[in-house]
Amino acid sequence: MHSDQKLLERIYHKALLPNMIAILGGTVNVFFDGIMVGQRMGELGIASVNQSLAVYLLLCTAGSLIAARSSALSALAMGDNRQQEAKDYYSLAVELALVTGVCVCCVGYFFCPQLARFLGSNDSAAMVETYIRITLLGGVFKVLLYVPYFYLRLEGRPQRAAAAMTTMTLLNIALDYLFLFVLDTGIAGAAWASNLGTATACVMSFYFLSEKDSAFRFHFIRPRWEMIRKMVRTGSPMAANNLFSSLRLLCLNSIMNLAGGSSMVAVFAITNNLNEFSICIQNGVPQAGSAMMGIYNGEQDTLSVKKLLKLQLQAGAALSILFAALLILFSPWIGLLFGSTQDVRWPVACLAAGIVLATLNSVMSYYYYATMRTAVSNVITITRVFAAAVCSAFLLSGLGQGIWLFYCVGELATLLLWVSGCLLYSRKKYGRASLYLLDETALKEGKSISFTVACDAAAICEASERISEFCETNDFDAEQTMTISLALEELMVITAEKSMDNQGTMDVRILRLPEGGILRIRSEGRRYNPLKDADEENLEFLGVNMIMKMARKTEYQSTLGLNTLIVYI
Repeated sequence: MHSDQKLLERIYHKALLPNMIAILGGTVNVFFDGIMVGQRMGELGIASVNQSLAVYLLLCTAGSLIAARSSALSALAMGDNRQQEAKDYYSLAVELALVTGVCVCCVGYFFCPQLARFLGSNDSAAMVETYIRITLLGGVFKVLLYVPYFYLRLEGRPQRAAAAMTTMTLLNIALDYLFLFVLDTGIAGAAWASNLGTATACVMSFYFLSEKDSAFRFHFIRPRWEMIRKMVRTGSPMAANNLFSSLRLLCLNSIMNLAGGSSMVAVFAITNNLNEFSICIQNGVPQAGSAMMGIYNGEQDTLSVKKLLKLQLQAGAALSILFAALLILFSPWIGLLFGSTQDVRWPVACLAAGIVLATLNSVMSYYYYATMRTAVSNVITITRVFAAAVCSAFLLSGLGQGIWLFYCVGELATLLLWVSGCLLYSRKKYGRASLYLLDETALKEGKSISFTVACDAAAICEASERISEFCETNDFDAEQTMTISLALEELMVITAEKSMDNQGTMDVRILRLPEGGILRIRSEGRRYNPLKDADEENLEFLGVNMIMKMARKTEYQSTLGLNTLIVYI
C-alpha cells in the first residue's frame, strides 16, 4: 500500500496529446488561413485575416463561456456525487449555445459593414467585410462546437475530440487550397473553408457524445435562473482569453500602425499567427487536466490537486521551451512562409521568450479556475492577454523594434502581479504564504487518506487490514470500520478480476465527514459496475450485496475514462 498516484499521472499524460491536438485543430485554421491567404494575396490579405480575427474570437468567447463553465460545474457536481445535476448542466449548455450563437450571428451579420470599417483600414475594409460576413453565416457551429469538446474530455474521451478537430484541420487546409489556388475565390474561400471544417467537426463531436454508454445525453431542460447565473456570473479563463484577445487585437493593430505603419502591422499579423499556434501548449497543457482538477477538488482531494498542478507545470515548461527554441531556430524563414520579405527574427525571438512565461501564467489561471478561485483566474487572464500586453506595447512603442519586447514584459508583469497578490491573500487568510489557496484542513487533521493498491489479492487484503488504524484514529465505530474494510476488499477484488484482469493498480481515498465517511475506489480497465451485477442469489456477488445493505449509499461513476465506486459509510 503506497501513495504514488501513478494512476493520476497516466490519465493526465494520456489526455495531454489528444487535448493539444484538439486545440491545435482550432488554432491551425487561423494559422493556415494566414499562410495561404498571405501566399496568394500578399501582406494585405494576411492583415485582413488578422483584423477579422476579432469576430472569430467573439464567437469563441460565447461558446467557451457557456461550455467551459458548464463542464466545470458538471465536474464539481460529479466529484460531489450529484450526477443528475451534472447532466442537466450539459443539456442547458447545448440550449444556451444554440440560442446565443443564432442571436450573435444575426446581429453581427446586420452590422457587417460597420464592423468591417471599425476593424479594418481603408485598404482592407472590403476584404474584412467579406471574411466576417461569411464567418457569421456559419458562426453558430463555432459556438456549439465547444460543448461536446469540453464534455468529451470530461468523459475521458479526449481522443474523440482530437479526431473531430483533426478532421476539421485537414478539411480546412484542403478547402483553403481548393478555394484559393484552384478556384481563385479570394478571401471568401478562406472563410468558407473555415466554416465547412468547423461544421463538420461540430457534427462529429455531437455524434461521439451520443454513442452508447455516454454519460451525457441531451434532454430538454427548462432553464433555471440559478443554473444560468452560476454558469455566467464568474466567466471562465478560456472565455476571458477569447474576449480580451479580440480587444487586444484591436488595440495592438492600432499601436503597431502608429509605431511603424502597415509593414509593422503585417509583421504583427505573422507573430500573432504564431502565438495563436502556440495556444495548443499555452491552453492545451492545463485544459488536459482541468476536468480531473475539478473532480478532485470536489472530492476535497488536495494531494491529487497539487500533484496534477505539478504535472501541468512540468509539461508546460518542457513543451513551451521546445516550441520557443524551434521558433528561434526557424525564424529566418518564417516571414517567407507567410509571403513576407521582411526580417522577423527579432519579433519572433521576443514572442518565443514570452510564450514560456505565458504558459506558466495560463497553467495557474486554469488551476485557480478549477479550484473555484475564479476571480483570481480571470485577473490573471485579463492582465496577461490584454492589460499588461497593451500597456507595455504602448510604453515601448517609441523604441522602434523594441516594441516587440511587449511579449515578454506583459507576461512578466502578470507573473509578478498574481504571485504577490496570492501570497498576501494566503498569509492573511490562512496565516501562511502559499500559492495553492486550498483548504487543507481535512488533510492536516488526518481526516483523509489516499493510497494506491496493486490488483492482486494479497495487496488488497493487506490494505483492508491496515486501514483499521485510520478508522480508529478518526473515531469510526466498529460497524463503520467493518463496512469500510469489507467494501475495500470485496469491491477491489471483483473490479480487479472483472475489469482489469488482475493487472495494474487502483487508487483509494477515504474521507472522514461529520456524519460518517466516504470511500472511493478509482481504477482503469474496462468499464464495469459491480453494483449493477449484485444479486443475492449469485454467491460471487454476495459480499457486494452485503456492502450495499450495510452502507448508507453506494454509487458507480464512469468519468475521465475511469471506473469510480463510491461507498457512503
